[in-house]
Amino acid sequence: MAAKEQTSARQSLTEKISTKEKISYGCGDLASNLILVLTSTFVAYFYTDALGLNAAIIGSIMMFSRFADGVTDMLMGYVMDRVKTKYGKARPWLLWLAIPIAVACVLVFLVPNTGTVGKYIYVTITYNLVTTFLYTMINIPYGALTSLMSRDQGQRTVINVFRMFMAQFGSLIINASTLPLVNKMGGSSHQKSWIIVSAIYAVVAAILFLVCFKNTKERVTVSSEQKEGVNFVQWLLLCGIWITMCLGMGASGAVGTYYAKYILMNENMAGFISSVSIIPVLILMPFCVSLSLKYGKRNVALAGTFFSIAGQILMVINPTNGTWLLVCSLIKGVGSATLTGTIFAMVADTIEYGEWKTGTRVEGMLYSTTTFGAKVGSGLASAVALWIISAAGYDGLAATQTASALSAIKALYLWVPIPFYAIMILFYVFYKLDKIYPQVMEELKAREAAKEKY
Repeated sequence: MAAKEQTSARQSLTEKISTKEKISYGCGDLASNLILVLTSTFVAYFYTDALGLNAAIIGSIMMFSRFADGVTDMLMGYVMDRVKTKYGKARPWLLWLAIPIAVACVLVFLVPNTGTVGKYIYVTITYNLVTTFLYTMINIPYGALTSLMSRDQGQRTVINVFRMFMAQFGSLIINASTLPLVNKMGGSSHQKSWIIVSAIYAVVAAILFLVCFKNTKERVTVSSEQKEGVNFVQWLLLCGIWITMCLGMGASGAVGTYYAKYILMNENMAGFISSVSIIPVLILMPFCVSLSLKYGKRNVALAGTFFSIAGQILMVINPTNGTWLLVCSLIKGVGSATLTGTIFAMVADTIEYGEWKTGTRVEGMLYSTTTFGAKVGSGLASAVALWIISAAGYDGLAATQTASALSAIKALYLWVPIPFYAIMILFYVFYKLDKIYPQVMEELKAREAAKEKY
């Protein structure tokens, strides 16, 4: 049995994966984005401006959720590595949770009129049901599936490109269409409009998750006798990149809709600015495969980070001009293309690195510990951003905002991301796995061949 598993693992080094399977895998991230963008980018705006809830309290709920989410990430990684079915260890979670997460997504916006305290209790329960539990339970296995589909570095990069291309395409559509669609259904200040849109997104997401489950295959098998182990240095570097990215983008993203509404005087611009940044991602991401193979994933991502920081700095030159912000968003999008085109493939590579260093291999725990930092970072950034604008006097039901509230929104949207991009560059400088990966795989293949003979 062990020999059979080792043979399967070695075959997965070179086995080709069909375009249909790669697209189907990408459907999973498209589905994830339908849930994630709606319940992160827009939900705070819904709570404050449609329901009139306090921004600071909502921020506190979100921060608690993200910290709890980090804990459930690691628990889910632990559970995933021990639950094995005829469908594999990652795929079955897509089947089991596609419908529950769709239902829970709609429940987030079905806030009953039970008084102020009742609303906060309902928000806490339903928001955490989606983000802390169900999204974690479906997304950790989905992310780990990359490393179970193939061990070939080139194949993983291609899989990651398909995944992120579809994810970014989904983000483009969602960011550009959500508020216009909500307004068409009756207006962003009406709860019914948000319920209708959430129901549409939820149905589509459930279908996409099921497509991903049906058409993907787990090829990599590892002996169940192996123990868990994650290389600390690689975990720390990847967490560092994700945390800093999420801190900067989280703070800016948390106030993006407010910035568009009160500074640009057009709330629909929030979606347009976010969507424009995705256009370079869709155009450039297919080139990430050849660029990564030639120059290395780290170098490609590092170069893109300089574009991101340049675009963010340029925004400060003319911050009230919507057209100028669209141009800057395009520049930032170049950096996003290299980041999204490489990050998950880099995570998958660390699995082999950890196995090479420690003799152990575990997909679930590695992905969960990596996303732990990212979720805590984004939750902290969003919470602090909402605390700041609330302390500055923001009132979602007021016709106009105070000068201090507007200043806080500007600072968070324009200035806060800059130092975090700079820190990301430092983390990339210390990432060295691309250089030694060929050696890692050669030695792993030799070990597996020796075990098979034995």
